[in-house]
Amino acid sequence: MRSRNCIDADWLFHLASSPDVTEIPENAEWRKVDLPHDWSVEATPHPDNPAGAAGGFFPGGLGWYRKEIDVPADLGSRHMIIEFDGVYMNSEVRCNGRLCGVRPYGYISFAYDITQFVSPGESAVIEVRVDNVKQKNCRWYSGSGVYRHVWLTTVSPVRMGQWGTHITTPDVTEDSATVKCEVTAVNDTDDDADLELCALIIDDAGCEIEGTRSVSGFSIPNHESRTASLDMQLPFPRLWSPDAPNLYTLRVRLSKEGEVLDEYDTRFGVRTIRFDADEGFFLNGEPLKLLGVNEHHDAGCLGAAVPDDVIRRRFRILKEMGCNAVRVAHNPASPAFLDLCDEMGLMVVEDAFDEWKDPKTEFGYGIYWDEWWERDLVDMIRRDRNHPSIVMWSVGNEIKEVREGRPEGLPIMKALREVCHREDSTRPMTCGCCGTRLTLAAGYGPLMDVVGYNGGGGGCFDYQVDHAEHPDMCMFASEVPHSLQTRGVYRTRTWYRDLARRGEFHWYPARSFGRQIVSGSGKDAVYEPAPAIQDAIDVPHYTDEEVFEGVDDHYQSSYDNALVRISSIDSWRLTKSLPYMCGEFRWTGFDYIGECYGWPAKSWNFGVIDLCGFPKDTYYFYQSEWTDKPMVHILPHWTWPGLEGKTIPVIAYSNCDAVELFLNGESLGTREKGEEMYMRWDVEYRPGKILARGYGMRDAGSGRVTVECEHETAGDPSALKVECDEDYVRADGTGIAHFVVTVVDDLGRFVPHADHDIEITVAGPAKLIGLENGDPIDSTNYKLNHRKVFHGMMLAVVQARDEAGTIDVNAQSEGLSSGACSVKAVTDLT
Repeated sequence: MRSRNCIDADWLFHLASSPDVTEIPENAEWRKVDLPHDWSVEATPHPDNPAGAAGGFFPGGLGWYRKEIDVPADLGSRHMIIEFDGVYMNSEVRCNGRLCGVRPYGYISFAYDITQFVSPGESAVIEVRVDNVKQKNCRWYSGSGVYRHVWLTTVSPVRMGQWGTHITTPDVTEDSATVKCEVTAVNDTDDDADLELCALIIDDAGCEIEGTRSVSGFSIPNHESRTASLDMQLPFPRLWSPDAPNLYTLRVRLSKEGEVLDEYDTRFGVRTIRFDADEGFFLNGEPLKLLGVNEHHDAGCLGAAVPDDVIRRRFRILKEMGCNAVRVAHNPASPAFLDLCDEMGLMVVEDAFDEWKDPKTEFGYGIYWDEWWERDLVDMIRRDRNHPSIVMWSVGNEIKEVREGRPEGLPIMKALREVCHREDSTRPMTCGCCGTRLTLAAGYGPLMDVVGYNGGGGGCFDYQVDHAEHPDMCMFASEVPHSLQTRGVYRTRTWYRDLARRGEFHWYPARSFGRQIVSGSGKDAVYEPAPAIQDAIDVPHYTDEEVFEGVDDHYQSSYDNALVRISSIDSWRLTKSLPYMCGEFRWTGFDYIGECYGWPAKSWNFGVIDLCGFPKDTYYFYQSEWTDKPMVHILPHWTWPGLEGKTIPVIAYSNCDAVELFLNGESLGTREKGEEMYMRWDVEYRPGKILARGYGMRDAGSGRVTVECEHETAGDPSALKVECDEDYVRADGTGIAHFVVTVVDDLGRFVPHADHDIEITVAGPAKLIGLENGDPIDSTNYKLNHRKVFHGMMLAVVQARDEAGTIDVNAQSEGLSSGACSVKAVTDLT
C-alpha cells in the first residue's frame, strides 16, 4: 500500500562562499535547516547584489542540501519516489551520489523514482544542488533554495501514476452530478498485469457516499502505463463556490486478484464555470464578478519559504476584504497554496510563465524555453487540474512577443493553447496582455479563450473600444489597477509614477491626463494622447497646497491618489459598470519583495495590504464595495501634532447608504454614498476623537447607528502592546503564530508616528523566524531579533516546535513599558 510522508525536517545545508565555488569543498560547514528554506532572505539586502531592484537587492548563490533517509528493510518490490514541490532554481538531485535528474524552472514541481539507487535496510543520502548564481533571472524576488515541501512516497510497482487522476463534472444539476474520472496507472514489473480499478466518492466526514462506487477491469503491459475511464453519479451535489467551498474526495483502489496494490485519494469539487462575451463570468449558472488580486509567492520577512499557516492567514485577510479570486503572478503556485484556495473558497487564475522565447532578463526562463516549455506546462496542468478553485490557465504575462504584436509569437501561443486544451478541456486559456492595440491587431485575440488586460500599459482604457470591435471576445482585467499606497502615509497632492521617474514626484500643477476620444467610436475612433502621461486618468489634488509635508518620496499616499494609470476607485467603477468584463485582479493584494524602484527600497507599495499583513486604507475601499456586512472606515488617523487649525480631507469608505462624521461629539454632517463610492469632509484639525457612523438609508432619519469607526489623538509613546492573531498554534514543528506589536500611549491609544526599535524574545516551545514592519526602505536583516516599528506597528512571526506548551512573546524598547502575549501550542487543533 501507498505511504506518503513529508520529509521537511532535519536537512543539512551548505552555501557556497562565493560565485566562483562550483563544487562542495572537502571542509564544507553544514548547518541544520528545516524546509521550506530560502537562503536569500536570511541575508541583508545590499545595493551591490546582482539581482538588483528586481530581486529586492537580496543575493542569489549556490547551495547544497543533504538528508539521510531510511530505506525499509522490507522494501521488497516497492518503489521509493521523492517529490519536490519547488526548488529555485537549476536543481540537480542525487541519491547516493547518482544523478536522479535536473530541473531548471524554479517554480515547477517534479519527482524522481529513486528505487534503483537505494538498498533495503540501508540509509540513503539525498543531495540537492541549487544554482541561483546567474542574475538577473526573474523580475521579482524569487528566493533561493528548496523553498517548498518535499515528500517521500513508498508504493507498489503497479500503482497510480504521478498526478494520476483527472476528474471532471461535465453534467451538473440540483439532483445529480456526473463525476468522470480518467485514471492513469503504471506497471513497473516484468509481467503484464490484469487489474481491477475501483473508485468511490467520500464526503467531508470521511464516509463513502452510497451509490457512487464504480468498478472497471483493465490490463497494463509490463513497463507501460494505461489510462482507464470511470463514470459515477453523485446525488444532490453540494456545489463548490467562494461562499461555500464544498469538497469531496475520490478514492481509487487498484487491485490484482483481490489484493489492493495502491490506494490514491484526490480531492475535488463540483462546480460549473462559463465565460460570456456579453454577460461576463458565471459560476454554477449565476453571474459573478471575479473580485481578485494578484499575488507573488513571497511573504515579507519569510521570503519564498512560506509556511502553510502563513498562506492561510493571508487568505483570511483577503476573504475579509471581499476578495473571491487570486491570480498567481507569474508562475505556477505551490500545491499548498492551491489546496488552501480550494478549502477557503478563492478562485484562481494560474500563470505558467512570465516570458517565452524572448527573455525579459539575461538569465530568465527564455533560455530554457525550447527544451522545457511543454513539459513544464503539462506538469503544471496535470498537477493542478483537479482543483475546483482554478478557473483559467494563463500561459503568460506581458509577453514581449505579444505586447509588441510580433508575428513570431503567434505559433507559440497557438501551441500553448493546444496543450492547455489537450490536457484540460474544461477551462479557458488566457494571457495577461499589457495594452491590446498591437496585440489584437497582430491576431493574438482569437488564440485566447479569454483576453486578460494589464492596466500598467493603459489597456484598461481599451475595454469599450475593444468590445465594440471584437464583440465575441471574452475579457477580464488581469492586472488592474496599479495604484500605490504606504500604510500610515498621506499626501493631499496627486502623484503619478511616471512623473516620479522623471524626478517630478508629486509636485506639479493639476491637469488632465488620459487618452481622450476626439471623434468616432469603435475601430474608427480617433485618439488624442495627453502631453505628459500616455493613458492615465486625472485624479484631482485634494488641496491646493500639500497638507502633510516632509514625507519621504519613497512612500506613497493612502488617499488613493498615487497611481500609474488609474486609481482603485476609477478602475472598479469601470469594471463594475461593464457587464461583459468578467472581473478585476488588482495589482496587488499584498506588498511583495522585489520589482522595486531602486535602492534603498526592497519593494514597491502596490499592495492594499502591507508586508506584515496589515491592511492599508484602500483595503477598506474594496471591502466597502465587495462585502455586505455593514462596515465603515475613515482616513487618515487623527494624531497630527503641528497641524492644528489646518484643514485635513477626511474620507469614509462604507457599504452603508450614508455616513455621519463627528469631531469631539459635534456632527460635521451626513454624506450619502453616491457614484464616487466614497464620502468626503474637509475638517479643521483639532485633537480629540473623530468618529464615523454608517447608517442604512431607512435608519438615517431615526439616527439609529449601523456601524462605527473612530480615531483618537494619541499622546506620547508610553508602552508596547502585543497581541496574537491565533488562539492556538499547532505543535508539530510547522505551526505559525503571528504576534502584532503596537506602540501605545499611557491611555492605551495607538501612536501612529512611533518608530522605536523593538527587541523580541520568545520563550517556550517555539522560535522567532522573522520580524516585519512593512517599511519598503528598511534593509534591516529579517532574521535579527529586533526591528523598528513602522508607523507604530510591527509583526513577529513565531514557529512552534514539535512539543506542546505555552509560547511567551515579550517586546521591549528603551523608554517604553514592555508588552507580552502568550499562545498555547497544542498537538490537536480539532
